Amino acid sequence: MYQSPQPFVPVFDWQDLIERGDVVLFRFPVADEDNPSTDDQPKRRPCLVLDVFDRDGTCFVELAYGTSTTTRANRGYEVRVRQRESCHAAGLDKPSRFVCARRVIVSINHPGFDSGTSTRGTLIGRLDPPLIERMNAVRARMQAEADIQAFEREEREEEKRRWQREDRGFLERNRGLTASNIAITKGTTQ
Repeated sequence: MYQSPQPFVPVFDWQDLIERGDVVLFRFPVADEDNPSTDDQPKRRPCLVLDVFDRDGTCFVELAYGTSTTTRANRGYEVRVRQRESCHAAGLDKPSRFVCARRVIVSINHPGFDSGTSTRGTLIGRLDPPLIERMNAVRARMQAEADIQAFEREEREEEKRRWQREDRGFLERNRGLTASNIAITKGTTQ
């Protein structure tokens, strides 16, 4: 029997297949790039891919922090994976939650994706359809709040510009009035 030294099934490149709703292993939180000490590296943990986009030919992903702890820390905009089938589909060993309030945008080539000596791949699973709906609802909520903040910021800036225009107009309209008031005041005190 013939045995090929090379596998018949090509090794897939996860970077070409990644999409929203995937679960990847990433070193989160991101280590300080100015001091890349290997002993201070954060652990490689499951992270939820919230978005994939391209900027100037470079692919970027937005990742949400994943944790299995049930403490009150890192709460807000969560996608909880509790059911055994959902955990299995997402490639998780135990029930976990993805904290979408704690997220980071990184290049697909970021060293935080490196597996190092681990035999486990980077792309480990995908959320099932009900959890993808929850992820989309959380993303919509975050986007709506960002839009509201942007609108309020624009309103404040417009108000500030309006006040500046009115102040300028007041000074220009009343420049002569100010000088005549001073002359009248001087005339009455003498």
